[in-house]
Amino acid sequence: MELIRLSGINLKLNERENTRSEKKQRNRTIFENYNLTVNEGDKIQISGRSGSGKSTLLKILLGFVRPDSGNVFIKGRKITDKDFRHVRTLFAYVNQDVTLRPGPVRQILKDISSFSGNKYDGQIDEKLARFFDMEPALFDKDTEELSGGERQRLGLMIAVELDRPVFLLDEVTSALDAELKQKTADYFAAAGKTVIVVSHDPEWRRSGKFKQEIL
Repeated sequence: MELIRLSGINLKLNERENTRSEKKQRNRTIFENYNLTVNEGDKIQISGRSGSGKSTLLKILLGFVRPDSGNVFIKGRKITDKDFRHVRTLFAYVNQDVTLRPGPVRQILKDISSFSGNKYDGQIDEKLARFFDMEPALFDKDTEELSGGERQRLGLMIAVELDRPVFLLDEVTSALDAELKQKTADYFAAAGKTVIVVSHDPEWRRSGKFKQEIL
């Protein structure tokens, strides 16, 4: 069953171009009549050159970037600006840097559990923590003390605990070692959810479950 469809997406972004004599703006085409269909349960790996629009594609789905023209459909319904607040509750989104406000990890988890629409108790399952090689002491740290790899693993675990229908994962294994990259790719390959991952890491492809979408 069709879950997500991007139809005729066009997007240009203004960029500042510096030359010796002047600074000027230029429009760079990110998407030109771009189409993508994602069915329920699909696993898709998006890759491509730098600046090709990989992260922007996820932000379009979340409504953080609006295309110049074209439409986003969720379950066959065309999504308008007023719909995106509800649409975001379908997605567990994790970006590369795992944006977390400063504060104790346990308090951050508790705060996330209090957000409207989150069916989450503020805890991380011990079995899940062991899978991602997270020591119990991590949960007593402040988020600003976490390494890049710890932030990524914490973000992934929160996404799993939120139990939403679709994972949107943006370069979420870039700071992990090769063994954990493969474990992570295999975990989401086996998940009974729809997964869209932006990554150049070959481990996702090696899982054998991810369709390749090159921008």
